[in-house]
Amino acid sequence: MSLLSPAPAFHFVRGHPSRLCLRLITTASASARFTAPKPANFRREVRSLCALPRAALPSIEQSRQSTSSFVLYDPVSFLLDGVISLLRVFRFLPSDFCDRWQHIVDITEKDAEAWLARLPFHLIQAVTASEDHRFFSHYGIDLHGIARAVVNYPNGGGGSTITQQLVKRVFLTSERTISRKFIEGLLSLMVEKRISKWKILYSYLKKMYWGNGIYGIESASQFYFGKRPSSLSVGESAMLVGILPGPELLNPLKYPKRSKSSQVKVLRRMVSAGYLEMEKAVQIAREPFYLCSENKFKCAKELINI
Repeated sequence: MSLLSPAPAFHFVRGHPSRLCLRLITTASASARFTAPKPANFRREVRSLCALPRAALPSIEQSRQSTSSFVLYDPVSFLLDGVISLLRVFRFLPSDFCDRWQHIVDITEKDAEAWLARLPFHLIQAVTASEDHRFFSHYGIDLHGIARAVVNYPNGGGGSTITQQLVKRVFLTSERTISRKFIEGLLSLMVEKRISKWKILYSYLKKMYWGNGIYGIESASQFYFGKRPSSLSVGESAMLVGILPGPELLNPLKYPKRSKSSQVKVLRRMVSAGYLEMEKAVQIAREPFYLCSENKFKCAKELINI
């Protein structure tokens, strides 16, 4: 069976309010993720996904790989497998690529589900709104984001999806070359085809860099605010997410004004995505933020409106 057997297709439904998981609707064929017809209100469903109650999130139950002959000869998987093999032969990928890949794949859906369920829902909303608001609708590469980045270059964003950022962190370097971006795109398609969106989000929050030598949302939350992620407020979540575009330049300990401005941008995007009311966002933007630093606190006294 190919290494790139498809991840399960998700079905968006409203579930019981006391549960995170919803039933997984298995597809008739392994290619349903790419060929299944979309309902008329598909765009609206995707756009409002993170605004729904926690119980309305897509299921992250363990996916089962189909043993049908179609999967064994899936042309997309076959093509990606071949390209990745060539990249390894010509040493465009790290020598321990297989070990890094297996480390991500071996994460169980049950562990990812339990860990994500402990996070505040507004943290997930802040991440998706700020870093990749089409995360639940694309297949690893967001063509809209790439086009926007090209049009707005050099002042626009990078156009990288959450999956691409994870791939870059785990497998690649930070060099800005066309070849590295091409490889990043191929690996992103590979990751999206093999594992679920929520395993990707789990790995992303666990492995991303938050400045000051800190990796992972749990360590970042403890370092900057002295608390676990489950206790983060909306403003604190927005502050941490605002660090991701430039962990050193947006370090709240060194550059509190820059960090406050980045927090406001995240809040603005949450409002645009429909995850936060404007009045609440303005209130949070006007509040000072307090950081854990050797029994002292730092406060950004400048009030920045959105």
